[in-house]
Amino acid sequence: MLEGAIAGLAGGGAYAALGLCLTLMFRLVRVVNFAQVAIGVIGVYTMAIASEHGWPYGAAALAGLLAATLVAAVLGWVMGKWFGEAGADQRSAISIAFLVGLLAVSYLVFGTDPRRMPGKFGGSLFTVDGITVTQAAAVCAVGSVVVAGAAWLVLTRTVLGLRLRALSERPTTAELHAIPSRRLGVGMWAVTGLLAAAVLLVVAPQQTSDQTSLALMVIPAGAAALVGGFTSLGRTVAGGLGLGALQGALAHVTELQQYRDTVPFLAILAILIWSQRREVWDAAR
Repeated sequence: MLEGAIAGLAGGGAYAALGLCLTLMFRLVRVVNFAQVAIGVIGVYTMAIASEHGWPYGAAALAGLLAATLVAAVLGWVMGKWFGEAGADQRSAISIAFLVGLLAVSYLVFGTDPRRMPGKFGGSLFTVDGITVTQAAAVCAVGSVVVAGAAWLVLTRTVLGLRLRALSERPTTAELHAIPSRRLGVGMWAVTGLLAAAVLLVVAPQQTSDQTSLALMVIPAGAAALVGGFTSLGRTVAGGLGLGALQGALAHVTELQQYRDTVPFLAILAILIWSQRREVWDAAR
């Protein structure tokens, strides 16, 4: 189980990093972006197609990252242009439409068959007492912590972070001070789209690589973001790594391995029930 938990850190790190994208989008752009992972899917499939046409891995990966960034920027522009005054619930509902649209476009452009995803992080990094730590697990786990730290530094120590926080907390006041809200919003979409594609470039070669399965990684990412309340970067990372480790451990228990994919759903359900405990208790009292 310990080896399975460590192996699960690859998925856990991916959940954590994608959860950070969701948290940042909610905090700064007022949207729960259900299309977050689908944007990354466009990137990894672009990389796969380029690789199949003989491109070296570095060039193919760069093309995939650029494609995801461009798609995310376009969606951010659409959101800011036509739904800039909408509330967070409306914008989040619109992101579901983006998710469905991106999957439809992905199947139309790339076909319905899963693609072979080339990767550079499939081997083992080191082995201690018979427990192997894979490169993907190390990259994802360490990368999620680095991303959280970098995001915290930007938000708390830079002028850009101050403007982003002002835009999210006092949008009217920020616009009166000539802060370019639409450009910053598009930039946030682009950066999180780039990050989502980078995460999938690491984990997609180790997972089922059809578009729907990859896009549904938004569910465990959402569970990780819920652990952090869509506000705390640190708790989001801890939640994502914990979910991945638990899934990996359950994969090594014969009686429970068939239920490991339900862990994110159970986590979401438990968090939602716990978050409503005060209202339920007050009503009962």
